[in-house]
Amino acid sequence: MTSTTDAVAPEDPGQDSLHRLEHEITVLIRRTMEPVWSGGYGAHEAVDRYTYPVLAALDENGAQSLTLLTARLGVSKPTASRQVSRLSRAGLVDVRPDERDSRSVVVSLTAEGLAQRELVRAARLRPLQAVLAAWPQEDREALGTLLARFNEDLDAYREHGGR
Repeated sequence: MTSTTDAVAPEDPGQDSLHRLEHEITVLIRRTMEPVWSGGYGAHEAVDRYTYPVLAALDENGAQSLTLLTARLGVSKPTASRQVSRLSRAGLVDVRPDERDSRSVVVSLTAEGLAQRELVRAARLRPLQAVLAAWPQEDREALGTLLARFNEDLDAYREHGGR
């Protein structure tokens, strides 16, 4: 098996860390989205890799406007609307008019939506627990801290139009 870091050969040694990060992020996405988490969405037909983030965002942040949810998910409003509609038809989220703005709606988790979120989370945690079992707790915490920082900076980058 080839090490993921051996495959990176940047032309400019000053860019070594960026090349390595780009490569490792690509590998991470490929390995988690397909083999690790592709089948971990449970038996509910409305929950998949596109709608699960909606359940997660609502669980983590509570009821929120569709506009705010769209921003948190980093998707277009039509995409978020389709995902929310699918979950609403399945009884996993509740959509109601926003009392403060009649042009907006508020989306919240139902009890069944929360139960589905927990089932999927448990399935997704199993491979993480297995992979990280030998890692010291401080390394696990450091990885989580750095990934959170990276995601926050990605959000800021996106909010500024990619600049």
